[in-house]
Amino acid sequence: METSVNSAPAAFKKDNIEIFVLNGEEVFCENGQMRPFNELPSDKATQLRQELENDPRAIRGLSMLGITNPIEQLRHYAFCRFGDFDKVADTDEDGETVTEYWNCGRRPCPADGFLCKLPEVPNGRLTPHDGKIIRVISADLPNKQIADRMGTSLHTVNTQCKNIARKIGVQTKTGIAAFAGRNNIL
Repeated sequence: METSVNSAPAAFKKDNIEIFVLNGEEVFCENGQMRPFNELPSDKATQLRQELENDPRAIRGLSMLGITNPIEQLRHYAFCRFGDFDKVADTDEDGETVTEYWNCGRRPCPADGFLCKLPEVPNGRLTPHDGKIIRVISADLPNKQIADRMGTSLHTVNTQCKNIARKIGVQTKTGIAAFAGRNNIL
């Protein structure tokens, strides 16, 4: 989802930054001012670079996409981790970041769940494969059709559905689909 020019970003506390995609380009908002991503303050760029370097899954995702240029790596990392305009600061003065899983429009993507960060769940951790299964479940297909689409057995799909439901704390496929909607896993 891209933000239109008419959606002026809300002002955040000093030094907070919201990174998002506007008309296909990464931009950021700081102190009420919207600027191109390549003008990101050096301390925030360093912070993001350190996070990227300390995240082997994100590095693996960039490798899957064949992105080796450090500037493009950082740009792509920011796109995948923070691209939605959700009016919640992505970085703050304490050095913390808040990632978001958003509908980037690039799915299916070989780095899905590696470069982007799947939402936190109460009972375990979602895997990239879980993300794929959740998207198929959200299409409201019977498990047999899900199995056919995923190239696996009905028993495997039943097990995966139960495991995903347990991880996110719901009981049904409808609960899984609702979770997917709330967390942009569509």
